[in-house]
Amino acid sequence: MIEQLSSIPAQFLDLDSYKKDFQHHFWEIDTSWKLERQLTFKEPTTPSWLAMAEGDWDTSLRLAGEMRPGRMEHQRELDRCGIVQRRIRFVCEPPTPYLQWELHLLMAWAELGEQIRILPVEAAAPQETRATLPEVVVLGHHSTSPVMYDIQYTNGVLSGARKFTDVDLIDICRREIIEYWQAGEDLLRYFPRKIADLPRPAPQGV
Repeated sequence: MIEQLSSIPAQFLDLDSYKKDFQHHFWEIDTSWKLERQLTFKEPTTPSWLAMAEGDWDTSLRLAGEMRPGRMEHQRELDRCGIVQRRIRFVCEPPTPYLQWELHLLMAWAELGEQIRILPVEAAAPQETRATLPEVVVLGHHSTSPVMYDIQYTNGVLSGARKFTDVDLIDICRREIIEYWQAGEDLLRYFPRKIADLPRPAPQGV
């Protein structure tokens, strides 16, 4: 069903509306599920990404490290509220420069408590006969009023989301994400084996 989301009517939220709506719902949930499929994005508001894109890998990693205390505080608040974050991240080998950079960030997030698993893009192929899977976030597992976002990008930059509230549709998509997640490899094992010792990525331009 996830692969069909683009053809299902939904409420469109621009970037500001999406961020506000997400925050409104996020702190009321028990669990979030995120599916990340695309292999390249742009994050021009993130200094670490900008440094990576400009070819300054050492600075990129240093700036990524400086993000850890803020993420640690975020995780403390999640733990206080009893919220679990789970993510399935599709990857390719060799990774794209963006993916290599993001996995360094996600490794830190995983060390702090986010439950992240990895799958090769080939695992999505059976469902991608017409298009690649979308980027999806489901807020709420046992909630009676979950929400789901089909996250939108323009030229690789986050630009908003399509919001779904149909409980049956969300339940189907959540179960599909869970199946991928259960089939994945824990990032804490994957990263040292596949990412940690890679050479620095090539500059990407901004």
